[in-house]
Amino acid sequence: MKKLSLLLFALFCLVATGCDQEYRNHRAERSKPKITVSDGMVTVRRAPAPNIIILPNGHMKIDEIEIPLNEEQQAMLQGMFGQLQVLRQNTLTDAPPDPAKRSVKIQVPEGMQPIPPDLITKIPEFKDYTETFGNLQAARH
Repeated sequence: MKKLSLLLFALFCLVATGCDQEYRNHRAERSKPKITVSDGMVTVRRAPAPNIIILPNGHMKIDEIEIPLNEEQQAMLQGMFGQLQVLRQNTLTDAPPDPAKRSVKIQVPEGMQPIPPDLITKIPEFKDYTETFGNLQAARH
């Protein structure tokens, strides 16, 4: 009986360790710098920095505070928003169904640049977020 108890305890420890590792992997993935494209906004995340939100009309918010932009900057963000929305739709159309509604990595087709190369020079608020540019995610909701 003692051997059976020890065996069950050892199995429990293995299962618990596996679950813990899965949770750590999940948390690590969630904390990676990324740009999440949902149907109504684009969110640029890089912990511990505040989130940047881009709206369809080209307006930009940092931590819910709207940042004043000139017409050229707004037009740039509107174009970026539109391209990211097209990529999101294409990605979600091709993605297999997921009942958990996890986001899907967006693969940018060759020759397409949804993030303008001069974004940082035109809108300096993005300079600390460049590491997010290579991790585009399509939100499923």
